[in-house]
Amino acid sequence: MATKNNPAPDVTHKLVVSREFNATRDRVWKAWTDPQQIKQWLGLSEEMTVEAVIMDLKVGGKFRIQMKMSDGEFFTAAGSYLEVKKPERLVYTWDWEKDGGGTAFGDLEGYETQVTVEFQAVGERTRLTLTHERFLSAVRRDRHEEGWTIWLGRMSQFIEGKEGAAAH
Repeated sequence: MATKNNPAPDVTHKLVVSREFNATRDRVWKAWTDPQQIKQWLGLSEEMTVEAVIMDLKVGGKFRIQMKMSDGEFFTAAGSYLEVKKPERLVYTWDWEKDGGGTAFGDLEGYETQVTVEFQAVGERTRLTLTHERFLSAVRRDRHEEGWTIWLGRMSQFIEGKEGAAAH
């Protein structure tokens, strides 16, 4: 029996995070897809600053979100859009750059996963459901679940607080 050096990602390593926002679906979509708004809500942190957000929001377009930790280390996420259905659904690849400190798209680590974000109107509120899948391990999945939960909390704070009211 042959063995593989690089096994395919186990599709069971998937996470689903959901949060309801006191805002319309268009408002939540805009907060998720507008680079200036992403910089604002993602930057609601003492430990990190958001250096740059680049988004070409179309099928085949790329995105790059560069974050700098208080210790000077960079974490830069990048990927490509697979589906863009405003204001209902986004599907994109997700990976981390090897050296995220540059100002342009860099080499990726090569552990590409897939993110699906669905925006469901619930009266005047919106339920955002994020499915992140194709992780190589449960450990990687669990680290991302912690990160997404924190990020959705920051987004809620932005949308439902004074900072987000002006961004309509």
